[in-house]
Amino acid sequence: MTLRIVPYTAEHEEAVRAFNARLAEKDLDLDLYSTVFPTSHVPVWLPKRPGCDLYQEQFVAVDDESIVRGGYILKHHSFMVKGNLLQLTDYQLPISEGIVDRRFINVAVSLYADALRRQSYLLGLGGGGYHVPIVKFLLAAGWQTVPVPFWFRLVHPNVFLRNIAVLRNSPSRRRVCDLLKYSGLGWLGVKAIQGVIGKHRRPAGVTYEVVGEFSDWTDDVWEACKTRYSLIAVRSQQILDVLYPASKTHFKRLKVMRNGKVVGWSVLLNTKMTGHKQFGDMQVGSVVDCLAKPDDARDVVACSRDCLVDGGADLLISNQASQAWCQALKECGFLEGPSNFPFLAAPKLAALLEPFKETAKGFHLNRGGGDGPIHL
Repeated sequence: MTLRIVPYTAEHEEAVRAFNARLAEKDLDLDLYSTVFPTSHVPVWLPKRPGCDLYQEQFVAVDDESIVRGGYILKHHSFMVKGNLLQLTDYQLPISEGIVDRRFINVAVSLYADALRRQSYLLGLGGGGYHVPIVKFLLAAGWQTVPVPFWFRLVHPNVFLRNIAVLRNSPSRRRVCDLLKYSGLGWLGVKAIQGVIGKHRRPAGVTYEVVGEFSDWTDDVWEACKTRYSLIAVRSQQILDVLYPASKTHFKRLKVMRNGKVVGWSVLLNTKMTGHKQFGDMQVGSVVDCLAKPDDARDVVACSRDCLVDGGADLLISNQASQAWCQALKECGFLEGPSNFPFLAAPKLAALLEPFKETAKGFHLNRGGGDGPIHL
C-alpha cells in the first residue's frame, strides 16, 4: 500500500466521514482513543486568519484508492522561549486506522514522520494523560515531558463527596464518602486543611472587573510578562480575541487591578455539570487561562477564586505549570491532585529548553493551551 499524507481539502471530506464510520463500528475505549477526525476541511476552531500566526492545519493519510486511513492536526502558535520569539507547533489528534485494523499499524508512524518533517519544534499539551497510547508513543520517540500540575479547592465539601465519581467507584468508597458527608467530618477536615494552607485574602487595594472583551490593556500586561517565564505562548490582545472572542459569552474575563493599575487577567468558566463522568452534578469553576508577573500571580488567583465562589461554584480547579502560579494557588487554598495533563516536547524543542526539568519550573502553561478548555 502506498500512503500519501496531504493537506486536507474538500475532496477528502466524504472519505473522512467513511473513515470515522469505520472507527465507530468498533467498541473502542474513548478515554484512550479519539475516534472522530474533523469532517470539515476548514478548521472549525482556529482557521487561518490574515495577519494572525495562531491557526490550525489539517492533514490526511490517503491510500492508492483515495481512502483515508488517518490524519493529524498542527496548531501553530508563537511562543517566547527563554526570551526569544519562536513559532512552535502543537501535534494534535493523530488518529490512525491501525487502532482497529492491524494492516494499518504503520500509519501512525507515517503520520508522525510527516509532522516532524513539516515542523521540527513540535510539542504536545494535554492528550488525556500518560496512559494514552499517543503519549506513550511520543515518549518512546524520545520526547521530554513534565506534568502540568492539577489544583482544586472545595467550596462545598458535602456536594463534592456526593458527586465525585473517582471517590465513589466502589460500595466501600461510597460508604466512606457518605459517612464523611453526613457526620460533618468531611466538611470540617477540608475547611481546616484549606484554612491552614490558604490564608491569602485579597488586599484592600486589589480589585477585579468582569469585562465583556479584552482590549489594549492586555498588550501592556503581555509586554510586562513575556520575558518573566522560560516558555510562554503569546497572549497579546489579538491572540486573546481569537481564543476568547466576545461572542463566547460563557467565558468570564477578569481584569485584575491593584490601586487602579492593571496587573493581570484571567479567563474563567463556571459550569453546571449534569451527570458528568467525573464531577457528577457539581458546578465546577475553572481558572482556564491567566497572566501576570510571577509576583502578582497570587492576587490574580485570589480574584479568580472569589469571582467563581460568588458565582456559585462547588469545586474550583486549574492546571498550571509555573512554579510561581502553583505557589499562588496553594496560598489561596488550593490542594494539588493527580494530573492527567502532560506537556511534551519533541527532541529539538527539548534541546532548547535544557536543563529541561529545571527550565520547566518557569513554563507558563494551562488549559488555555493545547486543545483549549475542552470538557470544562
